[in-house]
Amino acid sequence: MPVDVAAESTNPASLKDYVRAQLTMLVDAEVTNPFSTNPERARILKSCIRESVARRTSSIPSDQLVDTLFDDIVGLGPLQVLMADTTVTDILVNRFDEIYVEREGQLRLMPEHFRDQAHLEQMIQKIVALVGREINLDRPLVDARMVDGSRANAVFAPVGGPTLCIRKFNRLRLGLLPSETERNGPNWVGEGGLSMQMGAFLEAMAVAKANLLIAGATGSGKSTLLRSIVSAFPAEERIITIEDTAELELDNPHWVKLECVHSNELGGKGTQDRRLDVADLVQNALRMRPDRLIIGEIRHSKEAYYVLEALNTGHDGSATTIHASSALDALTRLELLISRDFNQLSPSEIRRYIGQVFDLIVHVARLRDGRRCVMEISELRGVDGDAHYQLFPIFRSEPISVGARLQVNFAPVAEYRPGPRLVRKLELQGMRWIS
Repeated sequence: MPVDVAAESTNPASLKDYVRAQLTMLVDAEVTNPFSTNPERARILKSCIRESVARRTSSIPSDQLVDTLFDDIVGLGPLQVLMADTTVTDILVNRFDEIYVEREGQLRLMPEHFRDQAHLEQMIQKIVALVGREINLDRPLVDARMVDGSRANAVFAPVGGPTLCIRKFNRLRLGLLPSETERNGPNWVGEGGLSMQMGAFLEAMAVAKANLLIAGATGSGKSTLLRSIVSAFPAEERIITIEDTAELELDNPHWVKLECVHSNELGGKGTQDRRLDVADLVQNALRMRPDRLIIGEIRHSKEAYYVLEALNTGHDGSATTIHASSALDALTRLELLISRDFNQLSPSEIRRYIGQVFDLIVHVARLRDGRRCVMEISELRGVDGDAHYQLFPIFRSEPISVGARLQVNFAPVAEYRPGPRLVRKLELQGMRWIS
């Protein structure tokens, strides 16, 4: 039977295969990656798609056809527009026809959807393949970091799903205080996340080299606040950041970034032989002459212990984050993590160790109106004779409902005075506490 060449050239599946092959041959793989950060990506790809379709069909394609082919072949289908939306921080695909996003701290159901479950499964397979991973009945869970820093978590049967969660890489820059040169620039005070007094205090503590532990739930703003505090460090100081997944894009001029290497990122040997975790990088960072050590997040027992050990070697002015719901809960969680694998240490020994390292505990939370807010700043002055933490509140924030609006009362604790260790750090920087 003779083949109708004209019909074959305009067949949707055939046309898509042809355009895909052309893109593979003509465009670099870094550009075709849907998570590419190349600013010219869309222009390059759409131009190539338009030329390929014109060559195949001998006609100029419509913008709609080019956009459809772009999304299906080198994009993320219905998720592409959400990835391009800078106000979206999380994309949550519960089912093929149910997609939520987080925008401005609020979860919202979106009109976009996949054609069917098979379409969603194909997209998940595509995302997983980009990092050299597989998802199937034997491996139904995948958590992967994409080239732009976004994290994708996918679930397949028999565990559940198919579902997909994408936490977009956070490029938000917030100063602690309004900038003198850029009064309208984004900052924590202007966003209602803390008071001027709290912001000035945190800036002073950053300069005074207080060791900080920032606590909060997932999505509460821990990393954003950590980045804001680090931006207050003196420009001449050497900062080394250590993260499981790189998120802290800093503007500091003397900054070195270290990131964990997971077993899936290197071939050949097993996980234990090839994986470099936070604890490994902390130990190596001490040989790199840091002025400040910034650890993105404490998640596991080993890294909790080595973070404490590193900060106890004289690297004042360092900071890290931890999942916790209050300042006291942050200390309790840190203690629990260490005790899991270092049971030769008694609870009182662990508490004394923690008490020697951190000066300030900062708790940040997301309010019901979506705002990220510093709820508590407390000073840690070690432990007492019974090994109880000596935790002294400095600021407390109280959300108050005023009609349909939510106001926050940022209140300093009137009777607070800094302890001897914090006073000494202030004095070393030529600063003093004014009551």
